[in-house]
Amino acid sequence: MRLLYKIIWSRGYLTALACCAVVASALLMLFWNAQLSEIIDTVSSGALPQGGAIALALATMLVMGAASYAGGWLSGFACEYMAHDLRMGYARYFASLPAAAAEQLNTGEQLSLLQNEIADVAAYLNGNLFPLFGDCVRFIATICWLSYLNVKLAISANLPVIAILLYVFYSSKLIETAVKKSQQAKERMNRHADIILTAFPIIKLYDAARAAINGYRVEVGEWERQTVKSERIRARLMSFSGLISNIPLILLFFIGGGMVMDGALSIGALYVFVNLSGNVSGVMMNMPGFISAFRQFSANMDRLSDKVL
Repeated sequence: MRLLYKIIWSRGYLTALACCAVVASALLMLFWNAQLSEIIDTVSSGALPQGGAIALALATMLVMGAASYAGGWLSGFACEYMAHDLRMGYARYFASLPAAAAEQLNTGEQLSLLQNEIADVAAYLNGNLFPLFGDCVRFIATICWLSYLNVKLAISANLPVIAILLYVFYSSKLIETAVKKSQQAKERMNRHADIILTAFPIIKLYDAARAAINGYRVEVGEWERQTVKSERIRARLMSFSGLISNIPLILLFFIGGGMVMDGALSIGALYVFVNLSGNVSGVMMNMPGFISAFRQFSANMDRLSDKVL
């Protein structure tokens, strides 16, 4: 991942601003939930919330929206600059090659790197890098704050997260294996296409176009089959992940509801636990997809590491 550190460091100032905006948005979200909790407790006690409390909650919501927009704007710019640096580094690699070395390059492999690996890396940077960082920040901040509010409820309701993590580790391995098979099938397809392009005069001379095309169609069919298989495995495993991720929410209703009836927990605090449960279980639900996408991203970056200056 040396290349990832390099492109992030090259845009360090913009990346740091985007990360600060993401952290500020997560902290403001917790503060906003704290304001709502106080308002709910006030209403449940039979009193009316003060105008200052409502105004503070509205102001917090507006600032939170502005921080979220700034984080998305800055992260988008940072990712586009990183993708641009990656493409320009790839171009500099070609420009630095001697003519003799350039002639020995495999055209199909180089086109595959440009059209597939670099495109996939750019898509990952735009769609996953900062959202994953934001999910991690919200996960850690939520766990810490809920433990501060009521450590007993936080532990008992989120204890199944350990089992979910074990399932995530197992399912991510299966998804990774399926994705690797799909990538290998794509490489064979691109290699076959390069052979057809390179040997086209010979194929034309000996009237072997039909055999060459049939071989290429076989490789395309295998790539399609492996891709569909990997997507089915991903959908099946993540569907079950989404099912078991609801267990903490169910426990919140049973355990937290009992604590509210016993007077050990306020309704506002229970609302906070329920409202923020997605920051914990939602991350677990999406983790298999995150891990498989990151491993595919790592494989693409490793292929590009010696070809980007």
